[in-house]
Amino acid sequence: MTSLPELRHHEFPLIREVTYLDTATQGPLARRTHDALALAVAQAQLPGTSRSLSGQATEALARMRMAQLLDVAEDALVFTPNTTHGMNLCAHGITWRPGDNVVLPAREFPALLRAWLGVRAAGVDVRLAPWSGAGPTVADVMAVADGRTRVIACSAVAWDTGWSMDLAELGHRCRAAGILLVVDGIQAVGAVPLAPQALGLAALSFHGYKWLMAGFGCGVLYLAPAALEQIQPRFVGEQSYRDGADPWDPVPAWRDGASRFAVGSANILGMTALASALTLVTELGLAQIARHHAALTQELVDGLRALAPAVRLVVPDVPERRAAIVVFTTDDAARDAALVAQLAARQIVVACRPRGIRVAPHLFNDAADIGALLRALAQLTR
Repeated sequence: MTSLPELRHHEFPLIREVTYLDTATQGPLARRTHDALALAVAQAQLPGTSRSLSGQATEALARMRMAQLLDVAEDALVFTPNTTHGMNLCAHGITWRPGDNVVLPAREFPALLRAWLGVRAAGVDVRLAPWSGAGPTVADVMAVADGRTRVIACSAVAWDTGWSMDLAELGHRCRAAGILLVVDGIQAVGAVPLAPQALGLAALSFHGYKWLMAGFGCGVLYLAPAALEQIQPRFVGEQSYRDGADPWDPVPAWRDGASRFAVGSANILGMTALASALTLVTELGLAQIARHHAALTQELVDGLRALAPAVRLVVPDVPERRAAIVVFTTDDAARDAALVAQLAARQIVVACRPRGIRVAPHLFNDAADIGALLRALAQLTR
């Protein structure tokens, strides 16, 4: 197993120039991923059949590695342009009946919410479950569901607080009620262990540019067998049909599994980056990454508590509901924004979000980075 200090030295040389604590916005490319992309771009200067076959091999490799990370079958995955695209495939692939409803936690990530608001045109009631505190609980969400609830959609990890939904319990409740649980995993995959099949998720949509550090352009949608019984392709193309199928046959011979949702040519450069980035995550192991996150976030939480009342934490009180995101605030939005700018001037990168200042350390960060942030905050909030 690769050690974190070795990895920081060899894979992230540019990170030494800044204290980068904003992976929840975008993760940096590792050296290996940069090199893999550079080679793929160079090879694209001479296109042809051999390059096409190479692209197919890259797609197969990315799918295999992603399936291993998620502990699912390869044919349960389809590549998408982004997280929201995958959500829309789910939302508009269901044959809705008037009176059906969808439940989401209130104040969900806007892109997730809007993907599901689009089904109101089919007579679907989109319900928002109110909650208080650091994040929505399973009880909050299920209190709004009823016998006509077809889907519950939520984030695995909240973008604005780091709240980690109890997907095991929610998945159990949804299976018992015959509800499809559709999850946005962009703030979770690559940061925490996540096994969608074991958790009973109907669908999991995410992108590779955050915690997987694979850059933009390659999303992934996992669809469980039960989901494929209810979610049908609405956009189709040559890639949606089985190999050898008669292209003029009016009755589609869909590919097995989620690959029927693939419409056309794949983003081979995006898959090149994803396939490379996945080797880094799997070499370290998600368990080691999660332990590293837990140590850094606890150190940060303790340090921020020591700065009270100048700052106030906006994070789950229960560590098991806390992911690799810590949010704090001065209770003044303008002051929060000014602090983020002042930190940037000191080469410390964090983000300003609606509920405060978001800090998101990842595997390339260490205790020295947390210390640098806390020292800067102590000086700036006197």
